Amino acid sequence: MSRRDARARAVELMDRVRIPGAAQRVRDYPHQFSGGMRQRIMIAMALALEPALIIADEPTTALDVTVQAQVMDLLAELRREYRMGLILITHDLGVVADVADRIAVMYAGRIVESAPVHDLYKAPAHPYTRGLLDSVPRLDQKGQQLYAIKGLPPNLTRIPSGCSFHPRCPLARDVCRTDEPPLHAVSGSRRSACHFWRECLDG
Repeated sequence: MSRRDARARAVELMDRVRIPGAAQRVRDYPHQFSGGMRQRIMIAMALALEPALIIADEPTTALDVTVQAQVMDLLAELRREYRMGLILITHDLGVVADVADRIAVMYAGRIVESAPVHDLYKAPAHPYTRGLLDSVPRLDQKGQQLYAIKGLPPNLTRIPSGCSFHPRCPLARDVCRTDEPPLHAVSGSRRSACHFWRECLDG
């Protein structure tokens, strides 16, 4: 590819991810772009390879809420347009509801719940998932104290025996301290690594 073709392709990709004035800004340096624009340019760089799959690791970190929504909308749109897979790694369950088809929740390096996105949001089948969802700020709870999962995440060099979440879990019993739960089949393709997933589903 010639330099001219490479520049034209860069402008095309910058246009595609909605960088205003792409032809004039193609030679700008990273510090000349806002955080949201830098995220868009990273997405454009990934698209240059025409991938079948994009892995986006915390794509909305340090962005304000409006820009977060714009970046997530862009990823969802590109996923549909290019018919590519998207693996989104995030600590914020609030940003993935409209983009993901499935969610896998991890704790201490292990998947503790996997489910279609709407099933998981409607009725979590693992206490950690429930805690994460309860800690997402909600407009209808204005003025109320935010929920926080008690305790601290484990030291990954000294993961607790049994279920790694048991020191922080409101449902923990003796079996949780000794036996690591398998990924139980909850329904269809839904899985939960909790000895008491039925109780969790019941709320």
